Amino acid sequence: MTPDDLPRVLVAWNQVLVHDQLTEDRFRHVMLGDPNYEPEGVVIAEGPHREVLGLSASVLRRDVLGKDGGGTEWQFRRGFLKAFFVTEGEHAGEAADALLAAAEAYCRQAGKQELTVTIYTGPYVFPGVDLRYDRIYRLLVARGCRDVQTIESVAVDLRDPAHEARLAAVQRRLGPEVEVLTWHPKLLPQMTKFVAEGDMREWFPVGCEYRYAEPNELTLILQRDGEILGWARYHPGRPRAGFGPILVLERERSKGYGLRLLLECMIRSRDAGSESMYAGWANTGFYIAAGWHIIERHAVLKKDLPAMEEAR
Repeated sequence: MTPDDLPRVLVAWNQVLVHDQLTEDRFRHVMLGDPNYEPEGVVIAEGPHREVLGLSASVLRRDVLGKDGGGTEWQFRRGFLKAFFVTEGEHAGEAADALLAAAEAYCRQAGKQELTVTIYTGPYVFPGVDLRYDRIYRLLVARGCRDVQTIESVAVDLRDPAHEARLAAVQRRLGPEVEVLTWHPKLLPQMTKFVAEGDMREWFPVGCEYRYAEPNELTLILQRDGEILGWARYHPGRPRAGFGPILVLERERSKGYGLRLLLECMIRSRDAGSESMYAGWANTGFYIAAGWHIIERHAVLKKDLPAMEEAR
């Protein structure tokens, strides 16, 4: 796919993936703006009249960290199929065969041992195959992809007055020594220690300090006695806000710190005009306890890839 193909591919995308309508800017960012993007990883299938029949967007890291600095060892052996669709019609099967074969070949040539749909931690649209797209799910399973995991996404109505009471109760329980602050660069020394102990390369890639050079009211810090124990981001919008990621140090979990951060973000988003909030790729139980509910389920699929010699 070249940049010139983008508008017509986007039309086909929005006709097929009706629950995930994308703008051209969002599509361009996810597909072409990914630091790990390589042109040969994003391909389209065309029909006899150059009509778009489908897309497969594969991505991988050439070394453990990758060009985004956010890779880990467990991700390095994998290639990721972060977007895949096929239009309906007589050529759907052929298009699916060709697109999946292209994705497999791209990943095998880079020495990857498996193709995963998707759980990619760089720019992505879905954490897996949305189970509302049963036809696409079946196309992939019929071609050797195994269903290995289900990922859930959740949402909450921010207009529920019970959220205020929940936040007040958590604040009382944790006491005044626990503070929630908006991000300020003066916190960087404490943040550096938090990042090292938290050990989440996906959220704090190499060189992440540049992201924290300016104050940011949408990044919340939870600290106790001057030590950062938790961190979260939220993204106000109308009508729906986004939430995440969130991280609390492992040694400090099950104390209510994560719930405090979540509720703070919910109330602040509501006050900014949001009516609801969404979190993808969620730790479901944590959110359910705060009044959220499941709205989407995604299947993570996996296909083992033979080495190039075996493939021949």
